[in-house]
Amino acid sequence: MSPERIYLDHAAGGVLLPSVQKEMLRYLVGIQASPGGGHREGREAREELEKARQRVADFLGAKEAEGVVFTSGGTEAVQSAIHGWGGSVGKGTLYLSGMEHPAVESAARRLEGGGFILVRVPVDGEGRYRWEGVKAGSGAGLVCVHLAHHDLGTVQSIREAGKFAEKAGAKLLVDATHGAGWVPMEVEDEGADLVALSGHRLGAPKGSGALWIRSGTPWRAQLEGGRQEGDRRAGTENLPGIVGLGAAVEEWKKRGDDFRREAGEAQKVLAEGILQRVPSAKLHGPKVGPGRSPQHLAFTFAGLEAESLALVLDRVGLAVRGGSGCVTREMRIPPAMRAIGATPEEARALILFTLGLGTRSEQMQEAGGRVAEGVKRLEKALGS
Repeated sequence: MSPERIYLDHAAGGVLLPSVQKEMLRYLVGIQASPGGGHREGREAREELEKARQRVADFLGAKEAEGVVFTSGGTEAVQSAIHGWGGSVGKGTLYLSGMEHPAVESAARRLEGGGFILVRVPVDGEGRYRWEGVKAGSGAGLVCVHLAHHDLGTVQSIREAGKFAEKAGAKLLVDATHGAGWVPMEVEDEGADLVALSGHRLGAPKGSGALWIRSGTPWRAQLEGGRQEGDRRAGTENLPGIVGLGAAVEEWKKRGDDFRREAGEAQKVLAEGILQRVPSAKLHGPKVGPGRSPQHLAFTFAGLEAESLALVLDRVGLAVRGGSGCVTREMRIPPAMRAIGATPEEARALILFTLGLGTRSEQMQEAGGRVAEGVKRLEKALGS
């Protein structure tokens, strides 16, 4: 009998929270009225839309729910933030590291092609931004910082980024698509001006996301046509997905401490199990603790390439991600690994283990054993 599979690719997609399934089901059957309708059904849909908007604002610690714009996911949220700001100011400077998510990087490069200046912020050996010595440019500016890195799990100091943004006279964009919930954040306290969210990493469905825009932040809508979302995003709202996102963040408001604690305990068991069983294993990014997202581990195994090992682990019942969490066609080496000084061999060996809602410590003991088994099988096959 095949062993019970263990899923550790939650950053790419996981399970829906039960409360999310329940609330979404109401809008997946029967009449799916548009929130723009003037009839009773439309008014009821609009009430649900605004309820979800308030829930997202409360989750972020934002005073104004009107700042929440619903999107099709994290990619649209971050690109809308960057292009929306760029389209509003016309020219200026973007501050970002050399290890951003491709959605951020590609948007920044497009603005660069239109005359904007990119200032690269260096990082240390664990992927933390190093603001000292970064020179502020003139004119409008946008500081782009991720809450937790998608490859390294590194948690950034949003306050430090905010201090730099204030000194530079720039606005602050927080890419929270990989960290929201797992890393507590209050946008009002930490000075964020734009915050991007991805629903499926919070127990909501794929295709759901949000961008929060602080009142007064220069920004221009990227999707035009209809008058949905207060003229900030045209197109009929994906009400089931929006309701699901609202239900998910409401659950995080109630149970976030438990979610983080359970994931952190499981993460520690898995990390220790791998390091104890596999001599060739190396953890990249911060050690397990406050400096690392509790649902993320990034390992390399000396002499083994990621894609081959991921296939072997799949055969022993362990679903993981081989290589960078999000890649482009030309991205053979994850930029984060290059930025922290990893060797090319290490960069090609990166394996991501991302835990999720429902991952338990007892399961991770077994997962550590399967990693050891998979490494041993591949080493034997290669004659290592």
